[in-house]
Amino acid sequence: MRWKLAVSVSVAALALLAQPIANALPIHYEGNVVIGGPAVTGSVSGFGYISDEAANVDFWTFSGVAGQSVLIRGSRLDSRLDPSLNVYFGTTTADQSLFVHDASFGGLQLLATGDDEVEVPGPFGDPAVVIELTRTGTYTIVIGGFASDADPVNGLPYRLAVSVPEPATLPLFLLAIAGVAFVLRRKQSA
Repeated sequence: MRWKLAVSVSVAALALLAQPIANALPIHYEGNVVIGGPAVTGSVSGFGYISDEAANVDFWTFSGVAGQSVLIRGSRLDSRLDPSLNVYFGTTTADQSLFVHDASFGGLQLLATGDDEVEVPGPFGDPAVVIELTRTGTYTIVIGGFASDADPVNGLPYRLAVSVPEPATLPLFLLAIAGVAFVLRRKQSA
């Protein structure tokens, strides 16, 4: 009699453990961004990035060559959105529950984070990252809302572009990013 109870409890426990696996959803990619090609658009939740909610951020890929420098720029199309982005090496089909905005996950290697580098009207700034690609292959960009003014169910629109930075403007761009970071740190310490 006890063994029947033990088997019943074991079967019930296995059913409960299997439930999250049955409901698992893989990361969904919106599509591909071409270096130097047209910008892509999408919409994201106002807080999906900072809340680590993969369903409320967008995943994009681009192909790059080792040694190539790229400028990745996210621009809000609604002043209420505060976009942030990450650049990873690789792609993933990992479960959405594994997404974290500040670390590598699901086989993706975190390379760079962009947030508030470009001053614009609205909460905080827009993200821009200049990165030298370390390997030839496919890269993933994750873009989402960080500390937005609103968090509507249907999301807030953005534009995402990947380009080759012009050599003459690259040092100026990096200097501007350093200046913004310096000002933000002074404001935080005051």
